Amino acid sequence: MDGKLSLPATITIMILVGIGYAIGQILYFLNPFYLVFLIQYNELIIEYHFYWELVTSILVTPSVIDFSFNEIALYLIYYLFRSKEGKIELLIFFLTGIFGNILYLLIYPNGLPSAGASGGIFGILAFYALYEFMKEREKGGIILLVAALLLSDFFPFLQVNILAHIGGTLSGLLLSLLLFKLRHEQRSIT
Repeated sequence: MDGKLSLPATITIMILVGIGYAIGQILYFLNPFYLVFLIQYNELIIEYHFYWELVTSILVTPSVIDFSFNEIALYLIYYLFRSKEGKIELLIFFLTGIFGNILYLLIYPNGLPSAGASGGIFGILAFYALYEFMKEREKGGIILLVAALLLSDFFPFLQVNILAHIGGTLSGLLLSLLLFKLRHEQRSIT
């Protein structure tokens, strides 16, 4: 061992989401208006070019329910897949979260403000579910993904951004296909 402490990617994401929640709580306590600069507020992105909100809104949330569901989902993903992709998982999380936010922005430019990591979480879950299916014909992840999509999007009290879930899922599936194809082609060349 070289003395470096290396956290699994999913645990790192859990810590980042925890820090984002703490920031959301602090801002909400100081002045709820400050949250407008970190959560996804489509009108500000379009009119004033607050593009950073497509990223910061993935981590920052003032909602304890959203934070709790995100942490539970991330732990479940870690338990099932053990951060097999390493640092690539961080990239998957952010790319799929951003894609989910962009989908919401494009379809609902005047939509309600949105915050939370669920688009990226669905992206990671979709990535692993499809990758494991293609690699080992394991269907459990696909079943979990479909169940999570159905359950999370049909509880009205959760006030979820369904488009972020769909965008995260679709982009996670695409990244999974791409990475599987690239790795499969590399193996066939060697």
